[in-house]
Amino acid sequence: KLCASHARRAAYALVYPVNLLLILLKPLTVWMTGSAKVLLLLLRQRDSLGEADVTEEEILSMVSEGQEQGVLQDSEADMITNIFELSDKQARDIMTDRNEIVGVDADLTLDEAMEYMMAQNNSRYPVYLENIDHIIGILHIRDAMKAYDQEEMGEQTLRKIKGLLRRPVFVPETRNIDMLFKSMQSTKTQMVVVMDEYGQTAGLISMEDILEEIVGDIRDEYDEEDGHIRTTARKDEFLIDGRTPLEELEERFHIQFDTKECETINGYLIMKLDHIPSEHEVFETDVGPCRFAIEEVKNHMIQKVQMTKLPEEGAEDHVPGQEQEPS
Repeated sequence: KLCASHARRAAYALVYPVNLLLILLKPLTVWMTGSAKVLLLLLRQRDSLGEADVTEEEILSMVSEGQEQGVLQDSEADMITNIFELSDKQARDIMTDRNEIVGVDADLTLDEAMEYMMAQNNSRYPVYLENIDHIIGILHIRDAMKAYDQEEMGEQTLRKIKGLLRRPVFVPETRNIDMLFKSMQSTKTQMVVVMDEYGQTAGLISMEDILEEIVGDIRDEYDEEDGHIRTTARKDEFLIDGRTPLEELEERFHIQFDTKECETINGYLIMKLDHIPSEHEVFETDVGPCRFAIEEVKNHMIQKVQMTKLPEEGAEDHVPGQEQEPS
């Protein structure tokens, strides 16, 4: 307390005794420091010969423990885990499937292409000849707008406008996502075309797709909010996009699908149907406390699904994945 209340005086009074003590102890500190360095050097050599580095499993275990103890937030733990899982994924696992690709015909005029693109929400479009299996370039909306400002350019077809299309980058379905991410970073590539073993277009991958595998869904001001799952006028009823991943539904509604063979609710319902759905298909099935009913079918694909939360009493009597007769 005395030193705290008279800090300046105490400092001046102790400076000489402390300096004297440092001089007297210097030989001892030099010897101890040298001994520690030699010991650390020997231990380091032994470690390099005998012990392996920390494994991925050990790091993930530490992350899980840190999450449980509150040292890491859930979002932080998820990001770290996702980074490690990235090396186990291939291009086919995260690509936008060919059926969902929004492309532009190379024989469209710039005027026609601009009208079409302005009605979409994308910034980049694959440009193809005849069909999506013959992609000749990537068109950025910014490049299209620059060309559109030039006189008489709007009447020319996309394939004839020099320098408009960017060179497409093709990768196989089996390309490791971790390596693909590094490659796209180094070459400043924002979109690649994924090819299957027969040389046909399997899908597209953008840099945003890869980043979403790490940080989760990325939405900008042009994205529709809750695009996959939308609420309705009824409290316990939802309208679900057929392309919604089962994993997303499991996390949001705390349910468990009885299969690992399907990735989307469309695929799951088709598996339960055991046939390709028709335009007026009527079918519903229960998964835990949730009932899924086909709402809309287009081009043999289930576009919309109505999901209803069942009362708790009814949910106890239902077996997950058990089909119900449509009413």
